Amino acid sequence: METSISRKESKDEKKMRKRKRKKVDGFVFLPDDILLDILKRLPDASLRYKAKYVCKRWLDLISNMKLLDHASFILQKTGDLTARHVGIREEGEGLQVKVHDLDMPRIGIIKSWGNELMLISDYKKQSLYIYNLITKEGSYLPQCNASCGGYCIIKCGVAISFDMFKGIYKVVHLFMGPPIECHILILRSDHIASSKWKKIQVPCMNGGLMYSSNPVSVQGRYFHWDNYIDKSLVSMDMVKEKIIDMSLPGDCKGVNYTIFEMGGSLALFAGDSPDKSEIWILKDFQKKKWEKLQSVTLEKWYYRRFPVCGVMSNRYIILECKYYNGMCYYDVKNGVVKMLDIHMNVDDGCLIQHHQVLNNLTA
Repeated sequence: METSISRKESKDEKKMRKRKRKKVDGFVFLPDDILLDILKRLPDASLRYKAKYVCKRWLDLISNMKLLDHASFILQKTGDLTARHVGIREEGEGLQVKVHDLDMPRIGIIKSWGNELMLISDYKKQSLYIYNLITKEGSYLPQCNASCGGYCIIKCGVAISFDMFKGIYKVVHLFMGPPIECHILILRSDHIASSKWKKIQVPCMNGGLMYSSNPVSVQGRYFHWDNYIDKSLVSMDMVKEKIIDMSLPGDCKGVNYTIFEMGGSLALFAGDSPDKSEIWILKDFQKKKWEKLQSVTLEKWYYRRFPVCGVMSNRYIILECKYYNGMCYYDVKNGVVKMLDIHMNVDDGCLIQHHQVLNNLTA
């Protein structure tokens, strides 16, 4: 009897010791604002590759872009194919610019990028190339069996997306036709392509004769190609692998417009004159619901300036200034325009990065 009691006490003691040894996660008791302040102090590389995978709460905080209050894009010269990364963050009542050169192979034009991966078009080999900015390794993708013959420069759009639900990268190839065709290639965990492109069903819609080959990426999930022929958008949800015909808001079909990413949503800037310009935001992708953000008075700064992207607060819009070979920003709150300390070469192409990805590529 005494033996059984002593054994029982021994088991209880072991349980107590295990409980004492078990570490308590102090972060669980921290409110979001304090946790966010701590996360902001981490290096960008830690946020991108480690912190967001600690737990669901951290993933939600980072993926919901509460930390990513910046604009991020690449400028690449079409001549020597050198590239610069530009990061723009909000600082007080203005914007702070950080520019650095990218170490990457000069084999073609960068068509898309997500996290550490870049999708490059090698014009000489008429092929697509995946390059990892961290490991400095790359590989060519298999040819796509589309009506364009695999990859047509003029009427094809390509992009790379990260499916955070499955933890995989996808490459999309859209041929504007007619008819429009879409194929997706899955990348393995080692970022090597699977052997076969998968054809995606496309609803009945008109193909365009002219369109921008670089889509506007929103959250790395939604892609939007501008179909200039019928003044509509060819939009795709990369998670659901579904294409829809996206109508334009209001009376935008009759005026010049530009689409860009702003605050984690698709934005549309429409207007032909200084006194008739509007900014629209696509609030609901599935329902095709647009909402007017505000009307804009452009005054003298509208000449040859094109919206590039916005920052997370929806206060600033970054614009490319063809006339000045540089960039400026429009302060939506105060209605003023200021130049940014960014020089653009005559042959610079601008490639936008979605906000879900952090902008420190040198880490």
